[in-house]
Amino acid sequence: MPWVDEGEAARKGKSAEEFAAATAETWRKGLGEWGQDGARIQRLRDAAEVAIYTPGSEAGRPLSVLRSFAAPAAETLVDATALKERIASSVAGLLALLGIDADPIKSREHILLSAILDAAWRKGESPDLASVIRAVQKPPFDTIGVFDLESFYPAKERTELALRINGLLAAPGFEAWLAGDPLDVQQLLYTKDGKPRISIISIAHLNDAERMFVVTLVANEVVAWMRRQPGTTSLRALLYMDEVFGFFPPSAMPPSKLRCSRS
Repeated sequence: MPWVDEGEAARKGKSAEEFAAATAETWRKGLGEWGQDGARIQRLRDAAEVAIYTPGSEAGRPLSVLRSFAAPAAETLVDATALKERIASSVAGLLALLGIDADPIKSREHILLSAILDAAWRKGESPDLASVIRAVQKPPFDTIGVFDLESFYPAKERTELALRINGLLAAPGFEAWLAGDPLDVQQLLYTKDGKPRISIISIAHLNDAERMFVVTLVANEVVAWMRRQPGTTSLRALLYMDEVFGFFPPSAMPPSKLRCSRS
């Protein structure tokens, strides 16, 4: 009853109760043909919690994706390749959210933000977006490569980048990105009581840039979690992604592709 459309029921000449019963029977029959009877489905519901997350929205369970600027685990910090990949994808995800298509080698925005995250993480710091904005204006270093900071990226132009990032922070409804459960893979897989959890992260309500941002950060966290696990011959977790093409295309290299391939 809670999920049927009473208007559709009326158009079919049925009461809401009759339409709900008929709909339930259709699903029962279809699932039964797949070998999914009520008892088997109930065992799944009893064995695992199902959580539907909606980052950037309170329509479902909010998910605080921006926590992913937190410093990675020690295993990642001492692995130069892993650290480089994590910084690159985190920065690319943020720049995609800003609508900036940045090349990691040529883009001053990408290089500057990468240096800021690298400096913060090596100190064990976990910058939030406000801290990143302040660091863009006054970076904790004076040179980038062999160039002094002002020659490489003058303060006036850095302020323009800071303003763009600040625009995200000041945008109406942005607080929804900061609310909810932290983006922690262990919590996505298990409740606090140790019960297995099926976590569905829905991004249908987001625009393309926001979807790329979320997918990149989620893939980041999954790869970081994988690196922390000891070896095993058993399946620990299953990551399933619907409509992966735009995030893992055969030719282009969006921010999500490298991390999705690792996942």
